[in-house]
Amino acid sequence: MRLPQGTVISVSAAPVIASMVVGGPLAAAIVAAIGTTDLREFRGQVRWYGTLFNHSATLVAVVIGGAVFELARTSPGTTAGPWAEAVSFLGLLLASGVFYLLNGALAVFAVSGQSGASVRTVWSQDLVPTFIPLLGLIPLGWLMAEIFALPNGVGWWATPLFVVPLFTTRESYQRYVETRELFVQTITALSQAVDARDVNTRNHSKRVSDIAEAMCRVMRLPESEIEKIKWAGLLHDVGKIGIRDSILLKEGPLDKEERFLMNQHPTIGAEIVEPAKQLAAEAPLIRTHHEWFNGSGYPDGVEALDIPLGARILGVADAYEAMTSPRPYRKVALSHEIAIGELVKFSGIQFDPEIVPILLGLDREILDRKTEAPGKLATMLHAGAPPSPAAEAAPAAEAAPEGGDPASRPMLASDDVS
Repeated sequence: MRLPQGTVISVSAAPVIASMVVGGPLAAAIVAAIGTTDLREFRGQVRWYGTLFNHSATLVAVVIGGAVFELARTSPGTTAGPWAEAVSFLGLLLASGVFYLLNGALAVFAVSGQSGASVRTVWSQDLVPTFIPLLGLIPLGWLMAEIFALPNGVGWWATPLFVVPLFTTRESYQRYVETRELFVQTITALSQAVDARDVNTRNHSKRVSDIAEAMCRVMRLPESEIEKIKWAGLLHDVGKIGIRDSILLKEGPLDKEERFLMNQHPTIGAEIVEPAKQLAAEAPLIRTHHEWFNGSGYPDGVEALDIPLGARILGVADAYEAMTSPRPYRKVALSHEIAIGELVKFSGIQFDPEIVPILLGLDREILDRKTEAPGKLATMLHAGAPPSPAAEAAPAAEAAPEGGDPASRPMLASDDVS
C-alpha cells in the first residue's frame, strides 16, 4: 500500500518475523529477499536502482533485527527455566522494533530524497500513523512460527491459514489510506468551491494554506500542528458560503450593515466545520483568523496570545495573499513590496510582530503567484446571461467622477476583508 507521502508498506513483516524465530537471521533474510518482491518490479514500474535499494534496505534491517533476537534469546540465563519463552518473546519485540525502525528510516530517507518532502514530514505522515498497527504483526508472526513448529507435519498445512488474517490486516491499512485521501480531497474540493464564487480568488485558500505551511516549517512546529494549520488554511473562508454575492462581489465600499454581515464569515465557517469530529481542532483557527493582535478584529475581539498561534499565522498569510491578488474592489493586485510594507506597518496592530518576519523571510518562489489559466468553474459561474434587447438599447452607465476612479475599498491590509 502506498502511503500519503509515497512510502510503500506491506504485511510481509509477519512471515519475515516468523522466519526469524524459526531459522534466525539467515532464514529471515532469505524470506525477506524473496517475499518482498513487488509486481511493479516485473512490470518495469520501479527502476533497477530502486529495486536494489528496496531489497537491500529490507535485508540490512532484518539481519540486524535477527541478530538482536539471537542475542536476546541466547544470552546467559535466558535459554532455560520458566521465563525462557517470555524472555524470547520480549527479545522478539525488541528485534522487530529494530527491524521496523531501520527499514522505515531507510525508506523515509529514500522517499524524502526522491519527492523533496522533508524527512520529518514523511516520517510523521507515513510511518507514525502505521507504526502501532504494524506492531500488531509481531505476535502474529510469533504465532505463525509456533504453529509451524507443531509436530507430525501439522504446521506445514496449518501455517498457510494465516493468509486470512494477513489479508484482512492489509485491507484495513488500505481503508485507512483511502479514507485519509478522501478526507483531504473533500476539504480541497470544498475550498475550491468557495473560491470559485469569485474569478479573482481561484486557489486563494490553497495559496494561503501553502504559505502558512511554509511559515510553520520555518518555525519548526510539530507536524500535527502543521497539518491542522494547513487544513484550517484550506477552509478559512468556507463561511463565505453564507455571504450573498451582492456583498461578497461588491465593487464599491461596504456600508455598515454589509460590513457587519461580511464579518460573520469566520463564525459561519467555524460553525460549518465544528460538527465534523475530524475538523474540531481547526474550527477555532477558522473563527479567529481575522482577529487583530491589538484586539480590534472580529468576531470576538480577542487579542495577542489569546488568539491561537495557527490563526495568527493564517492571518498574516491570508492578508499577504489577498493584497497580492486582484479583488472585486481592487482590480489590480498590489506588488510584493507594497504588501510587505503593509504587513510591517500593521505589525503589532493587526499582526503578531513575531510572525510577520517569518513571512518576510520566505523565498519569493513560495510567495509569488504563478500565472494560471482561468478556472472553468469560476468562468461558468460568472459568465452571465447574454444581454437582452432592452439592455442593449439602454444608455451607457455614468462615467466615473472627473479626476478619479469609482469608489473602491481601501487597499490597506487592515481593510482587506478577503
